[in-house]
Amino acid sequence: MASPRKPVRTLLVVAVAAAGALSVLPASSSADPKPTLAQVEARMNALNDQVDVAVEQYSQAKLALAEASRRASVAQARVKAAQAQLDVIKRRMSSVAAAAYRSGGADQFVQLVSNSTPQTFLDRAASLDRIAAGQQAQVAAAATARHRLATVQAEAATQKAAQAAVATAMAKQKSTIQAALAQQQRLFSSLKAEQQRQLRAAQRAAAARAAAAARASRSRSFDVPTYNGPASGRAAVAVQAAYNELGKPYSWGASGPNSFDCSGLTMWSWGKAGVSLPHSSQAQYSSGPHVSQADIQPGDLTFYGSPIHHVGIYIGNGNMISAPHTGDVVKIQPAFRSDYVGAVRP
Repeated sequence: MASPRKPVRTLLVVAVAAAGALSVLPASSSADPKPTLAQVEARMNALNDQVDVAVEQYSQAKLALAEASRRASVAQARVKAAQAQLDVIKRRMSSVAAAAYRSGGADQFVQLVSNSTPQTFLDRAASLDRIAAGQQAQVAAAATARHRLATVQAEAATQKAAQAAVATAMAKQKSTIQAALAQQQRLFSSLKAEQQRQLRAAQRAAAARAAAAARASRSRSFDVPTYNGPASGRAAVAVQAAYNELGKPYSWGASGPNSFDCSGLTMWSWGKAGVSLPHSSQAQYSSGPHVSQADIQPGDLTFYGSPIHHVGIYIGNGNMISAPHTGDVVKIQPAFRSDYVGAVRP
């Protein structure tokens, strides 16, 4: 059986590793020469990639925080139970002490030796032995209960500290993500007015193409491929659910119904099929059996990046549906791109 402290260290490692991973986001310098439109686009795309990693680390920390909170609650419940047990033993000890007082204790033993008949002596001495034995048992039980209370109190303090550490790391990650998005905005603001119009026009054109593809996909009769895995019916539901979200905006940390990030979309889609997935691409990568590219089926989850920071849902014909990054929308994309890692069947 694993040590009860090991999960705490795991949560702290997740938090520290996530915080460290986010420290690499670059900062723009006011001393740099005014960038060209192509340079701004390239730097904004690079920031999108780094923010994707940061968002995944934030999602991991969010899961870790939920687990830390659960463990802290369990530990506190154990403290409450141990304190209640100790209180019961204390009350019993008070009863034993009162019984000893009423029976006369050691003084009565002296009286028995001096004044009682042999039979009376035997009867009363047995009663006094039982009282003494009861006192010893209660003292031992109290000592055990006090030790257990101290142990669970220490564990509760450890779990509370772990919860606080993960919460602090999560807050830092959120600030880093927001700072990176603000840096993108500063890059955009560094462009001349005409360059800004060109970039906005290019972004609007890309969004329009994605929206048109989404509308076209909805208008076509969608023939969901037959799924031969263990969850055939649910895979079809999940794929159709992803199709229904085409064109909706990306928003980091979102899981529907109005916007999504990548793991939020796959969690939503499979949730519609009655399958619960964690809100994290790395956690989803560990949520089911892995399948080879040759055996991939519609509904399988496809994963990208090292470390993994993106996920989509395979729809057949070498394509997936995913929520790419800030400023984009849920859309159909090639599934087997250069940073493809593998697939998982929920």
